[in-house]
Amino acid sequence: MSKGKNIVKRIAGTLMLPVAMYIVMMIMCYSTGKMYFGTWAMWKTLIVDIAVAVTCAMGIGLQFKCGRFDFSGGAIMLISVILAGTWVKNFDNNPVVFFIMCLVLCTVLSVLVGVLYVYGRLPIVIATIGMAMFYEALTALFNNGAGVSLVAIMSLKVFSTFPVVLIPLVIAVGVYAFYTYGTTTGKQAVILANNQQAGVNIGINEKKNVIISYVFSGIIFGMATVIYASTDMRSASFSSLSTVSELFSNILPVFIGLMLAGFCGDTIGTIMGSITLCLMSYGLTAVFSAEMGTAITTVITGVFILVINVVSAQGSHWIAAVKGKFKHKTVSA
Repeated sequence: MSKGKNIVKRIAGTLMLPVAMYIVMMIMCYSTGKMYFGTWAMWKTLIVDIAVAVTCAMGIGLQFKCGRFDFSGGAIMLISVILAGTWVKNFDNNPVVFFIMCLVLCTVLSVLVGVLYVYGRLPIVIATIGMAMFYEALTALFNNGAGVSLVAIMSLKVFSTFPVVLIPLVIAVGVYAFYTYGTTTGKQAVILANNQQAGVNIGINEKKNVIISYVFSGIIFGMATVIYASTDMRSASFSSLSTVSELFSNILPVFIGLMLAGFCGDTIGTIMGSITLCLMSYGLTAVFSAEMGTAITTVITGVFILVINVVSAQGSHWIAAVKGKFKHKTVSA
């Protein structure tokens, strides 16, 4: 009986945020005459946004929970889109070739970031920002800086439409979960994040660990790129670190995932966080003008991140207290 109650509490804790957001946005939309909220047509559109958010968040989150704040992911995705989108024309815009190109390019470029960090002995922020700026500069060298547009190429746009979008999404989630729960490297990364010197002292090869983690995050960014590529025109970057803001707009699901980890693990938690934020963004854009809805979403996201950073020390104790309370009640029952 107590085990059943514990399962119910975990499910409730996992679904609390997305369900609450869905109800709030539905009330706002219905009160303003937007009766299409909650329809299947809405979900088919929203699933694509959720897939982009989940894959980007997991690419960031894999390094983040290993104690590394990686700023290069957006630049890796952009240059991979431009290169793959240009080269795939030589293969009649074959979607399988494009899929493989994105995967290989993102993995290789991600590993290069890891190699610079490990063997350059640079702080992670310096290494990743430096590589982000380098990759951004390279984007201006291809197609005369015009970028690439795949929106009208239906054979490639299929990856950003339902149900094919589920393929890269499931692969990204599977890779993230496998790294976290199924590899020795993933488990060792947590030790290194908590106490780097202690991890090295017990025999963990930090350099190998970092490189392998960048292989996995590169694969996840590859899946994100496959979806992200044809959702809009991708222009070359002419301002430093312009790709950072776009990628890190998806960082909040990482924080939410870590907060919900006590209920469902950070993999499912990140998915729940992405669903919550995509529901909020869709609802606000429907209720207000597109520009105003986007602005409000950005402000709310910024406030959430600020609050989470300010109370992070206390937050860990709060989450532990809630988990302890649930455990206490379960044992008492």
